[in-house]
Amino acid sequence: MVSIREFAIGVSIACSMTCMPAFAQSNLQADQTAVGQKSQSVRKQEKQLLPPKEALEQEDSDLAPDAYQPQGVDLGSFLLFPKMGIGFDYNSNIYATNTDKVSDDITTYRPEMTLKSRFERHELGATANAERVNYHHHARESVTNAFAQVSGRYDVTERDNLNAKLSYVQDHEDRSSPDDAGGLHPTEYHYLTFDGSGSVSTGRLTSTLGLSVSQRTWEDTKTNTGITPSHLRDRNDSEIKLREAYEFIPGYAAVVETSYLQRLYANDYDQSGVSRDSDGIRLSGGLGVDISQVIRGDFLVGYFSQDYSDNHLSDPSGLFVKAQFNWTPTRLTTVIPTIERSVEETTATNVSSLITTAVSLTVRHEFKRNIILSPSISYTHDDQEGGDLTTETSTGTLRGTYLFDRNFFASLEFGQTRKLSSESGRGYNQTVGMLRLGAQY
Repeated sequence: MVSIREFAIGVSIACSMTCMPAFAQSNLQADQTAVGQKSQSVRKQEKQLLPPKEALEQEDSDLAPDAYQPQGVDLGSFLLFPKMGIGFDYNSNIYATNTDKVSDDITTYRPEMTLKSRFERHELGATANAERVNYHHHARESVTNAFAQVSGRYDVTERDNLNAKLSYVQDHEDRSSPDDAGGLHPTEYHYLTFDGSGSVSTGRLTSTLGLSVSQRTWEDTKTNTGITPSHLRDRNDSEIKLREAYEFIPGYAAVVETSYLQRLYANDYDQSGVSRDSDGIRLSGGLGVDISQVIRGDFLVGYFSQDYSDNHLSDPSGLFVKAQFNWTPTRLTTVIPTIERSVEETTATNVSSLITTAVSLTVRHEFKRNIILSPSISYTHDDQEGGDLTTETSTGTLRGTYLFDRNFFASLEFGQTRKLSSESGRGYNQTVGMLRLGAQY
């Protein structure tokens, strides 16, 4: 049977072969004036606001003026952006515990390469980075992470397009995660994800069909008492989403979204002998806003339901809410508020899932041409479906980024996290500080 990894790679190759003739034609018309301009995402932000999710993924330095943007290595129809970052961190509570807190100093090394096309039509890009995190006094916490992604957009017409993205993540479970196995070393996991979508516009109606397929695997975890079989968490996630948006007046659209989600575990049963396979639906409707250089985002309200195959697990259902906006009240300030109520997976014994309500607010302000200030706050409320545990997590951070020129920058960040739990001893306080030095070309 074809695995999700093979399926994702196969679709990516097929998509590349389909798009390559058009990309080759665009190569002849490459925009040779792009060298020295802002990165592609920033140019897009100037002409049209990014979707809120993409805006949140931007680094603060991406918002700086052209004079402080990396030039990139000219490869003809592509620009290559190399970057190297070194971080010096302090964490007051590395194990996220309520008592016997342990602090440590951490050094992080992060090389990165980004390749971006500069075609007049279509888009092709790739990103790869590695991250080595060294704990000075608790070497068992030291980890190596990696990320790689290839993405492309094929413009059928000015309004119709096809998108594809294949990404790979190697990371480690955070010690504050409710699914942390308490191992001698953080649990390593791997995600391989394919995202594809196509949009067609007819008059005022825009229809978008999307597919997301993800293969998620975990390494077994060594503990003081033996080995926790974390591989029993391995699963394949898939989602098919249809979105209809009707622009009833310029910049405002009535939006309807429907999704089908499926989660299939690689093993029939988990460590407790429970089958965690499930499928579900999500139906929502609301308002979409896209006013050039002012605000972009959605406010959706609806219903979700997730059905688990094992009768021992409770089936969550209820109110679904999702609101995300990218708002620029001035040319120097970006405000990104988000709120979402959704179902998240967990492997806690006799618990099917977490009902998560997450609210956040991120502000980015260009204090001076080369100084970016970025405060953010977030609040997350988690309820176990089938369990009694309830947690509330509040986080606040303040970050400042200083760009010396287009090649060198530094940032300083302070953060505070406070977690409250309905069970005694499950909450914690954590203070972090970080100094990051970066070089880019």
